[in-house]
Amino acid sequence: MSPSAQISTSVPATTIPTKVMASSSKKATSCACNCSSDAATTSQAIQVQPSRFLSAAAKARPPSAIRSLFPAELIPGMLSLLAGKPNPTTFPIAEISMTLKPDAVDGMGEDGQGKKLEIKGKDLETALQYGYTSGTVSTLKWLTDFQSRVHGREIVNQGDKLDGVAGRTPWRITIGVGSQDLLNKAFEALVNPGDVVLVESPVYTGILPSLEMLKAKIVPIESDSEGLSSVELAKILAEWGTTPLTKGLAAPKLLYTTPTGANPAGTTASDQRKREVLKLAREYDFMIMEDDPYYYLSFEGLGQDPVTRTRSRCYWSLEEEGREVYGTGRVLRFESFSKILAAGLRLGFATGPEEILEAIDMHTAMANLQPSGVAQAVAQRLFDHWGVEGFLRHVDQVASFYEKRRDNFEEKARRILGEVAEWVTPVAGMFLWLKLKLPPSAEGDDQGDSFALISERAKAAGVLAVPGMAFMPRGDKTCYVRTSFSLIEEENVEEAFQRLRGVILDAWKESGLELNPL
Repeated sequence: MSPSAQISTSVPATTIPTKVMASSSKKATSCACNCSSDAATTSQAIQVQPSRFLSAAAKARPPSAIRSLFPAELIPGMLSLLAGKPNPTTFPIAEISMTLKPDAVDGMGEDGQGKKLEIKGKDLETALQYGYTSGTVSTLKWLTDFQSRVHGREIVNQGDKLDGVAGRTPWRITIGVGSQDLLNKAFEALVNPGDVVLVESPVYTGILPSLEMLKAKIVPIESDSEGLSSVELAKILAEWGTTPLTKGLAAPKLLYTTPTGANPAGTTASDQRKREVLKLAREYDFMIMEDDPYYYLSFEGLGQDPVTRTRSRCYWSLEEEGREVYGTGRVLRFESFSKILAAGLRLGFATGPEEILEAIDMHTAMANLQPSGVAQAVAQRLFDHWGVEGFLRHVDQVASFYEKRRDNFEEKARRILGEVAEWVTPVAGMFLWLKLKLPPSAEGDDQGDSFALISERAKAAGVLAVPGMAFMPRGDKTCYVRTSFSLIEEENVEEAFQRLRGVILDAWKESGLELNPL
């Protein structure tokens, strides 16, 4: 990574993080996500005002001269000479038909074969035509209703009767070409050169190039068995102006975290951990980017009724607790259909404050116009077939598949690598983050360095994994390695671990040092 994205003490501080005090005159009452306690406090909730977090580039970007007028086409009686849309009668596709697997949720027809789902008529015309920047009307509505139901937040639109009441902030959804597309656009919408971004360490490596190009100042926060450590975060924030890591830096603008089945660490934050982190975001006034593509691949609670069982709270849901005092609008949530429907659909969506999503949409309007209409139509046809209940049964079925693979993978890891590696058992996702017991490196690192061992020796031995250095925000050497149990044939897991073990033992033998098994 270039120095522009590294920790720097050369940039003079513009602000030191200071705690924000609530202005309500009565004690806040913590409410569950479905209750309303508006009467418990005065109306003096802190106004988060998400627009103040926007970057200079986002504020300067002009709206699309054509796309900004698309909604007017829906006005009854409007005659549109607006867009250069192709006439749908020229599209050569008459319908799109797909067949469900018989073992999919509600997938078997009366003939014992997979059910056929069709996309045709107006739905097909919408799928094949230019559409709205944020996504098709039907898919946006389905997702909005779904988010409100699953995460317990009332739908609040700009200017409606709930806007601004008891800390409520307008929110909506935008759809992207996978969540990676939306993450990159969100960073550009929020980050100016020199802005400070807090990230968990290890961190999803896919976000680092964006932050590097934007010349962000990255401050890593150590993780533990629940991912991002709230204790470490609180310590860094409290000592911001004095510790060498942050002295001279501006106050942090946002925090990036993957709270469920984190890539690469496989860790999952408890609801209480999220509350602790959210409390710090409120106190020190920064936004949270919640990247949660593995939320529905959680193994906790499987076996219970998928529709009625309690699922973990997300940061976006937890904002409802104490909103009458602290307001809402500082959480931007990202989700993906890649892990639960199909990666090649390239569909993801973001949920969050209107002002931030509008900035993302303006970027989309100039970059790629819109997400794929066909991909949305495929997903929407599944949503229509399943309904919310069927979709929840489907995702639990997918999660159960990965739980079984996790069990097999970890059992073999424990038997073969138990003396040379340790890890936190993942309760979601598809990764096992191994801390290898390696001989000290030549540079004096007593934990050793996995980079050469994994990228060269393990590859030569016929086993591939990702060296942990790829996930270190500052490119630090590490003894960790990321392994995935999602795709490897289960009968090959044992051989893969035997090859990895052999490489580790050879490294100890070559070092001339004695291995003390874990």
